[in-house]
Amino acid sequence: MVRSILFVLVAILVPLALDYYVYRNWRRFVGYRDEADRSPTFRWTLPIYRVLMAVMPLTLPVYFLFSNWWDVEPKLARGAFLALWSVYYVPKGLLVLALLIKDGARFIIWLFGWFQEQLRSEAPDDDEAALDLSDMKRASRRHFLREIGWSAASVPFVVVGYSVFRTLYDFEVRRVEVPVPGLPRQLDGLTIGQLSDLHAGSFFSERPMQEAVSLLQAERPDVIVITGDYVNHDAAEFGLIRASIQQLQADLGVYGCLGNHDHYANVGDVVTQVRETPVDLLINEHRTLAIDGAQLHLVGVDNTGFYQDFANMNAAVAGLDERPGDDLRLLLAHTPTYWDEHVRPHHPAMDLMLCGHTHGGQLGVEVGPVRYSLARVAYPRWAGLYAEPRPDGGEHFLYVNRGIGTVGPPLRLGIRPEITLLTLRRAA
Repeated sequence: MVRSILFVLVAILVPLALDYYVYRNWRRFVGYRDEADRSPTFRWTLPIYRVLMAVMPLTLPVYFLFSNWWDVEPKLARGAFLALWSVYYVPKGLLVLALLIKDGARFIIWLFGWFQEQLRSEAPDDDEAALDLSDMKRASRRHFLREIGWSAASVPFVVVGYSVFRTLYDFEVRRVEVPVPGLPRQLDGLTIGQLSDLHAGSFFSERPMQEAVSLLQAERPDVIVITGDYVNHDAAEFGLIRASIQQLQADLGVYGCLGNHDHYANVGDVVTQVRETPVDLLINEHRTLAIDGAQLHLVGVDNTGFYQDFANMNAAVAGLDERPGDDLRLLLAHTPTYWDEHVRPHHPAMDLMLCGHTHGGQLGVEVGPVRYSLARVAYPRWAGLYAEPRPDGGEHFLYVNRGIGTVGPPLRLGIRPEITLLTLRRAA
């Protein structure tokens, strides 16, 4: 409940702050207060902007709270709304960065002028002409900076366009080592290739999925897993990625689980189509793989989370010894919240859970140690590897994949689509 309230507040206040800051700068530019130096051509936009500033920050929370947006219908209305909201705010968020630079320069100029005023009060009369000339130069610089600042307004739209046509399918292979305590020596070095959140309906053609599969197969993983969301909202979308999925192969097999978007579509049709490919779809069940005398238990549950409750972990692990530390237990579950709400308190014997769902937020920053995304508002574990203490001692792990498809507008900024190669290591 607290998290939901926080999400609503952030969803209102952050867009409102962006809108107000841009409005203040735009009003100054069109001369709302400065009649002597203005651009009256655009003054008519101010009343429209004030209406948008009052309405737009409320639209997303209201839509989420008072509509059945998670249901299958109406697909077009949902997609159009999310696209409109994103196109309105995403470039504006980038524009704010340019305006901050402009306002920073403006502050420095003001500070310089303030010092000059102090000098003016102490200057002899014969220096006043030089100071007047300085004032004229300062005004000219101020005008120049203002024009440059608003000329930079096109930059965010260029950046967003770049993300659609470049970053959107700029797949990144992330190689991650997982130091598992008590890992059988036979499984030391075992590699797992993970894809997640394919969202076939978000692709413009077959080519992106073909490239993703080619990159994954080049890593030659021992086992491949897909952690849900094969389609967006229609089972027919799977046809766009079927041929690529057919190419997946690994020595120990290809496995998968379902995601929330697979249920938005006709889930029966999605299941049928996935099972016509090499993917062994695990729906509240498990497979045990024998590897040189050791055992790898692959457990897959249906989606629970995001207004769905289809997972049945008890059925999925039925027949497995409940003692922790026996060989390796690998869980495929689509949503990361399932980890805290169900796995850790009730099934701590799981050594590693692989999931997706968050897309890494699609918008964020990941530069060295600096990692931030809007996804972290709703998901404490939003991307990458997380080591967690077991309730009974030791550690187990969660990996959240950033996905390769998108939801809403086809847009990624700062969060590249991900193909993961996890290597199991025996921890000391």
